Amino acid sequence: MVRELQIKFVKTAMIAITVLLLAVTCAISGIYSFNVYREAEWTAQMLASHGGVPAFDDMEDEEREPAEREEDDDWIEDWDPGPPSQKKEGDFPFRRRFSPDDAMSVRYFIVNYDSENAVESTDTANIYSVSDEEAKEYGLRASRRTEPSGIIGDFFYYIVEREGKKTAAFIDISSQISAVLSVVVISLIIAAAAWVLMFVFVSILSGKAIAPIAENIVRQKQFVTNAGHELKTPLAIILTNTEALELYNGESKWTRNIKTQTKRLSVLMQNLLTLSKMDEADLKLPMQDFDLGELIRETAAPFEEPAHEKKLGFMIEAPQITVNANRDTMAQLIGILLDNAVKYTPEGGEIKVSAFTEGKYAVLRQSNTIEPSDVEENPERLFDRFYRRDEARTQKKGGYGIGLSAAKAIAAANKAQIGVSYNGEESIVFDVKMML
Repeated sequence: MVRELQIKFVKTAMIAITVLLLAVTCAISGIYSFNVYREAEWTAQMLASHGGVPAFDDMEDEEREPAEREEDDDWIEDWDPGPPSQKKEGDFPFRRRFSPDDAMSVRYFIVNYDSENAVESTDTANIYSVSDEEAKEYGLRASRRTEPSGIIGDFFYYIVEREGKKTAAFIDISSQISAVLSVVVISLIIAAAAWVLMFVFVSILSGKAIAPIAENIVRQKQFVTNAGHELKTPLAIILTNTEALELYNGESKWTRNIKTQTKRLSVLMQNLLTLSKMDEADLKLPMQDFDLGELIRETAAPFEEPAHEKKLGFMIEAPQITVNANRDTMAQLIGILLDNAVKYTPEGGEIKVSAFTEGKYAVLRQSNTIEPSDVEENPERLFDRFYRRDEARTQKKGGYGIGLSAAKAIAAANKAQIGVSYNGEESIVFDVKMML
């Protein structure tokens, strides 16, 4: 159990770390991609608004006063990106000057449309890889779209209306796309390396993190084991003295109650000891080949009389099937299932135990009639420790809600699987699957 707890701790920690690393990676990649997109949109919008890059003659005029050159050069700060119909909600201007160096680094082409939205002319002087025909095709594809901006291939376009006509600027963003992909890949590589590093740290530190819990679990197991062994002797003495008392004074309702409660406590302690033993991480049960059918018949024999007293049908179908498991603990598992069946099967019901093969598995099946009110929405909860659906009725029938937990632990220790299901509202079925 300590090992399982450590594994769960590592899994939980790594899930949280994975989510955090993915969030950081997505945030970095998203912010960078957004900045690249907005930069491309700003540049394309400016080029479309001016039909290309504006002249920078005033920047080269050394004789003009600096204040005059600054006033002329700051056109970008007062630049109107177009009519309100082309502005996006929440859009904001980029306060950045567009220098001659920026103009020389942009690879773009311009497409002009007439009043009918047909391509009127193209300008591919600032890009070598696109011909006029290709520019015209890009322009036609952009004009068919409803949005004024977008991406077509390796080009970002922006369409503005100028003097009753439209102009589209297409800028080459292949280098920006490569940069975005590089950022994404590098972020993922760093995140993967950080994940591996954190996995190593978490695995090393998990032992210290769960050390107090593991110590408490070990002490709890030791207490259960010691208490179980200490209580066995007084319970046996109480039962023996009660039977001796009956020999002298005869049986009474008080002696019957004493024997009943003593037997209940004995069963409880036996199941607790079984759970404690099965939870040991280094437990290795001695396995052997035995006849499952024969074991079923031997174990079921003591339960036939109590079943007949309650007027229950008791059926056994156990052909010879050889399995490899621990015979003693499997007998205990069968006894737990049959004990529960006798307790909870209503009068006049039926109990059935059978064994058969199913592919590569040998299946031990125990079924019994139930009352409709006993049907659980989630039957797997029956295997939870100390789970009792109806406290009053369970106690009245002598149950503690631990028997099926012990049965599940025994099945796991024998490398078997136990499951539960309902046959409508008429019966409950327990299946124990073992490898042949």
